Amino acid sequence: MLANYGVHGALTINHGSQGCATYPRHQMARHFREPIEVATTSLTEKTTIYGGRENLLAALKNVYERCHPTMITVCSTCLSETIGDDIAGIVDEFTDEHPDVDIPIITVNTPSFIGTHITGFDNFLKTVAMNFPVKDKPNGKVNIMPGWVNPGDIREIKAMTRKMGIEGIFLTDYSDTLDGGIYNPKPHFPKGGTTVEELRDSANSLATIALQKHVGGEAAEIYEKQYSIPAHTLPMPIGIENTDRFIKTLSEVTGREISEELHDERARLLDAIIDAHMFLTGLKVAIFGDPDVVEGLVRLAAEMGMEPKFALTSSDFKPWGEDMMKLSDELGLDMDVMIKSDLHELYKKIKEEPVDLIFGTSKGRFIEEDLDIPLIRVGFPIEDRFGYHRRAIVGYRGGIYLVDKITNAVLTKKGLVVSNTLLEKLEEGAD
Repeated sequence: MLANYGVHGALTINHGSQGCATYPRHQMARHFREPIEVATTSLTEKTTIYGGRENLLAALKNVYERCHPTMITVCSTCLSETIGDDIAGIVDEFTDEHPDVDIPIITVNTPSFIGTHITGFDNFLKTVAMNFPVKDKPNGKVNIMPGWVNPGDIREIKAMTRKMGIEGIFLTDYSDTLDGGIYNPKPHFPKGGTTVEELRDSANSLATIALQKHVGGEAAEIYEKQYSIPAHTLPMPIGIENTDRFIKTLSEVTGREISEELHDERARLLDAIIDAHMFLTGLKVAIFGDPDVVEGLVRLAAEMGMEPKFALTSSDFKPWGEDMMKLSDELGLDMDVMIKSDLHELYKKIKEEPVDLIFGTSKGRFIEEDLDIPLIRVGFPIEDRFGYHRRAIVGYRGGIYLVDKITNAVLTKKGLVVSNTLLEKLEEGAD
């Protein structure tokens, strides 16, 4: 649903019961503070037994004739997957019976008993990569897959590419569709988003850059195999080193020089870290959330002189655990990597081995309240604070925002107290 919102004029049909559409809409609306429009086939007890073919055919007809979308994405649910509906076959039947339908209709497998929310996003990108692109003459652009991020992050990535004079095709771009304005008259669909024409033209780009290994990495490889477009899967550009890698990759694939403005932003981030180090050095941190976000935050915390003690994701990605252990060794950390775990496990760990800060979503507020540990809200969803979806955590400017936010949380909790770890190091140096 989120990925589809990044395509201009696209509409999602959830093939399942009404609740299958209500819950994700509820989560997204509370985070983005925008109305989330999704169609549903409204399966009932009867259709659960006899199949939802008629409901899906009717939904496709109604959505096409009444909403006039540029694209329809049919997402499966636990219910439709369990009863075994042939969704792709039903869509083919619909297009055969309605030859006048002139928009693309794709199907994406998104049962919630497999993976997490990022799995569905990743499946959407792979489906787009396999079905949309049309090989033609080179366009001189770069395909960029930001992954599961906030509108503010996409805007920051777009700003960085513009500063280097690079035009990107974003797969996908919901920076305006989920953080738009109020217009009179109200547009039929939200402004913004990647167009269907751009999706087709993505086969002619210079390279594909995926900024989250678990949301876009495999799709980037599809572009390389099917369309001979070089694939670059990078860590999420949080902090200095990860942003450096993104900027250098952009420069290498396009031949463009890194702009002076980006050099200045990097220098300001470095200055912010130096200014804050006396308060942050040696502080212990627990980090939880989506795999790529956690990985980026661990490296940023280490760059700030902090000590990540716990890194947790609810996803069952064993390669991520291996990558995190390598990162822990690289950074010289003593970090407990927790895969397919939950906040109750993290709560027990923190009670046994206290930390100074927690980085994660609003779901960690109960640990914050019970153990009196500041929670730095980052990731998805943020339900108990306002406007976080507009703020970027990626890039050099996003790094400055995080450094300021983290440092201010420490000052609020402890006051102008220099880190004990830093004092000990200074004393050792004096000796």
